[in-house]
Amino acid sequence: SRVRVPLGRREADGTVAALAAKSDFAGRLRPVSSVAPGPPALTPALVRLGLWMADYYLAPPGLCFRTMLPPGIRGTADPGRDGFARERFVRRVRGAPEPETARQKEILSRLGEEGELLSGFLRAWGVSPETVRKMAAAGLVAIEERVRRRDPLAGRRIAPSSPLELNADQRAALGKIVAALPPDGDPRPVLLHGVTASGKTEVYLQAIAETLRLGYGAIVLVPEISLTPQTIRRFVSRFGGVVAVLHSRLGRGERHDEWRRLRSGEARVAVGPRSALFAPVEKLGLVVVDEEHEPSYKQDETPRYHARDVAAVLARFAGCAAVFGSATPSLESWRNARSGKYALCSMPRRATAFQLPSTTVVDMRAEPARGGAGPGAIFSETLVQAIRRRLECGEQTMLFLNRRGWAPRVGCPACGREETCDNCSVAMTYHRDDGVLRCHVCGAWRPVPARCPDCGEEGYRLAGVGTQRVETAARALFPRAKIDRMDLDVTTRKRSHEEILAAFRAGKTDILVGTQMIAKGLDFPNVTLAGILNADSGLAIPDFRAAERTFQLVAQMAGRAGRGGRPGDVIVQTRSPGVPAIRLAAAGDYAAFAEAEMREREELFYPPFTRFCIVTFRGTVREAVEAYAARFADAVGRGDPRWILGDPVPAAVERANGAWRFQITLRGEDSRLLHERLRAAFAVLTPPGDIVAAADVDALC
Repeated sequence: SRVRVPLGRREADGTVAALAAKSDFAGRLRPVSSVAPGPPALTPALVRLGLWMADYYLAPPGLCFRTMLPPGIRGTADPGRDGFARERFVRRVRGAPEPETARQKEILSRLGEEGELLSGFLRAWGVSPETVRKMAAAGLVAIEERVRRRDPLAGRRIAPSSPLELNADQRAALGKIVAALPPDGDPRPVLLHGVTASGKTEVYLQAIAETLRLGYGAIVLVPEISLTPQTIRRFVSRFGGVVAVLHSRLGRGERHDEWRRLRSGEARVAVGPRSALFAPVEKLGLVVVDEEHEPSYKQDETPRYHARDVAAVLARFAGCAAVFGSATPSLESWRNARSGKYALCSMPRRATAFQLPSTTVVDMRAEPARGGAGPGAIFSETLVQAIRRRLECGEQTMLFLNRRGWAPRVGCPACGREETCDNCSVAMTYHRDDGVLRCHVCGAWRPVPARCPDCGEEGYRLAGVGTQRVETAARALFPRAKIDRMDLDVTTRKRSHEEILAAFRAGKTDILVGTQMIAKGLDFPNVTLAGILNADSGLAIPDFRAAERTFQLVAQMAGRAGRGGRPGDVIVQTRSPGVPAIRLAAAGDYAAFAEAEMREREELFYPPFTRFCIVTFRGTVREAVEAYAARFADAVGRGDPRWILGDPVPAAVERANGAWRFQITLRGEDSRLLHERLRAAFAVLTPPGDIVAAADVDALC
């Protein structure tokens, strides 16, 4: 239950997770100030899950419960504030006395017993508030307050749809999922490994239909907010008003009302990104995690949970089925499936007769420069000609580059000075839209200097390529094409994702340039060309998952092409064509890549063969942070053969938002032992000054 409790001279919101028979506290206990009205905010399974998250991810329980509740619900423990929006309505009273005047009779003739919104009625019919008040006093009309639902789908027309006929692979997958449904289903999570356009979503839809038929509810997770509108349309068209939407781009009131619909049982299917996992669905029967490999399922602040892993635990606590779907599964899930911990379903063919797109790998080292010069070349001749053919045929193209802005590095060609952020140890990116340098870590910005502050020379060099520059170069090469861009810089407004994608779907855009927002899950039948402009950009990152992520991005982006009735092509531009991650992604051979990558991970003692934790320390004095990190490593225990403990090193971004950051890594096969060592270190060491330490259990990098 949500409660208000006195803490010193103030009151705070709290969550009651359990009741004790007595208290061991020797002092005076203070009573709870108030209990939120209505049913408990969290289902029993979610309460149990919150306590598990606190223990597993080494996070305060209160913070875990706070994470589970949307902003519109967290602050409603005060009985006088339930979070609902209310409006006044006026209605005719049945059996009322005869009106005294012709005007009153005229007003009553326009009112029904269902009533109308008072403000709208006054405006539409030219009635004064005083007249209505007098009529209410005479018992002719009633003025009442009603809850108004803030509907995130208001104004959208979504036509109903019917189930599609499944092919043999889809039927087999659906059968395995249905066999896992409660009350007596197989408790193992199901890994649905299906190539792009193999029809995974239709399998989810029909599995949810069966879940609803059995009297249970469902949760569907998607990795990106940009995918939410498309997913919502598919699910609402099939299930109508029982679908509720939960994501951070909704208004506070919309999130409150959607959450309440789920808690009351009015809605039975929750759809949204990571946080929708905590939707209070009554009688949960199925949890679907689509594109389960996506790193966006990992929370980047405490509690640093992974929605896929927490979904598996929630399914166990709720006694429901869990389905993880992907064309490029994470190696953790793949190993679980190969070992039998997960049930494996494979869909190796596209759902229709259409073939997978053909893929061409272009070595950019041998290509003439277009849209750039030398190493800064943007488009290969192969890609330029392929785009022109699409424009001539009225077909669409998607171009992927996972770097926004115009130029990711800005420097002085005379002395070599590079413009970096004053608050963070990262290079500032030049954004041509507003002509400033921006930090992509803290958001700071400043104009480009007219002269170099170090040597006084004029004329800065803009190095590298971002999506803004790609868009500009594409407009120069294809002046008659309708070109749009989708990245974080142009999707800050509410529903901006949906507007861009709707225009593309309607054929108002010929070429869509974008970051990873466009690289997964989207389905546009008229896209016959996908261009990956710099496939190996992620390989240089010091991350043991770099090859896996590169493979996933290339394979997922390739899957956007050829999903309609026309054959598709994929052009992969790279300066490292022989790298297995790129070569095997272009060939669409996930099994070969996974086998090779797993051998390397096992040899190097990395996940999925070990558990991997990172503890990050941050503070304003670099030396103090480093010294405390060293003491923490000593407290964990150096030299023990049961784990591998790294020395304190600067984080990948050593300074962020003005704070210096160091980290240690801990690897071992026994997760309980790693947790025990980290808890012991946290228990004996209190961070001095302004230093903050945070553990990331099952860290991604």
